[in-house]
Amino acid sequence: MAGEGASEKGCKVRIGPPWLTKYEKARIIGIRALQIALGAPVLVKVREGMSPVEIAEEELRRGVLPIIIVRWTPEGRYQEIPIRCLRLQP
Repeated sequence: MAGEGASEKGCKVRIGPPWLTKYEKARIIGIRALQIALGAPVLVKVREGMSPVEIAEEELRRGVLPIIIVRWTPEGRYQEIPIRCLRLQP
């Protein structure tokens, strides 16, 4: 599951909370659902009748998406955080 690798090397979250915010989660699911709807390969086993949004949610829940979140501070500093390093809920 996403976030289980938080103790791995390079997974120290210095900017923002150690979980995906609701805005980050919504954006990831929306972008990934669009990719799936346009024909991108699916990274999980699909049950009959699943919508692209449901598939994207399942991919996120299982932690198989190779996505990096970039968080910025007002001073201009930033951190690139793989989503495997972030929990899904606070």
